[in-house]
Amino acid sequence: MKDINLSSNTVLIYRILFVGLSWFTIIAGAVIHVLTGGSIIGWFNSFKSFTMQSNLIVTLWLTLAILWHNKPESLKKISGFLKGAFTVYITITLIFFAILLAPFYQPTGWAAFSNLILHYITPIAFIVDWILTENKTRYSWKYLPYWVFTYPVCYQAFIFIHGAFTGNYIYYFFNVNALGILGVVLFVSIIFATGIVLGIVYIAINRKRTNS
Repeated sequence: MKDINLSSNTVLIYRILFVGLSWFTIIAGAVIHVLTGGSIIGWFNSFKSFTMQSNLIVTLWLTLAILWHNKPESLKKISGFLKGAFTVYITITLIFFAILLAPFYQPTGWAAFSNLILHYITPIAFIVDWILTENKTRYSWKYLPYWVFTYPVCYQAFIFIHGAFTGNYIYYFFNVNALGILGVVLFVSIIFATGIVLGIVYIAINRKRTNS
């Protein structure tokens, strides 16, 4: 893959544009939720979803990248291992929403706008940011198991514990009561396999680009 050389200011403007859009969507969602009769606690409950968590993670990353734009040593600390992991997670959000959830979700009004930003625009923007800038720190193959079996495993554990106590498994493809153990195991296996493949792809691309 041929590297695209962009000026530092171009990267900064790009990040400001998309982090602003992301923060606007997250904060405006809270305001609209409360103004339409919901509680702030109800809004916080939306962060039980992988979509909201992964969007918040990459939005915070972009925010730090902007604040540390002229501090390369600080920026280096959140690049490499962390950025690679976050890119895998937000890519999973994009792929699985488009395949498993979008056909059953047809929002209108603000929900349609929020859906567009959280499930498509922010994920794609972060992936593009990775492509444009993650070419200085060389990845290790040792990153892969940490990426796939830390946060994702903890999230899965939360899903099943939450579902066991409340009956709400957040996503239909984790609902043991509806799909049975084998059905859920199939979906979980597909998700983890996708994470492994994505991790391999991102590490391989990075190592090829940083090979010197």
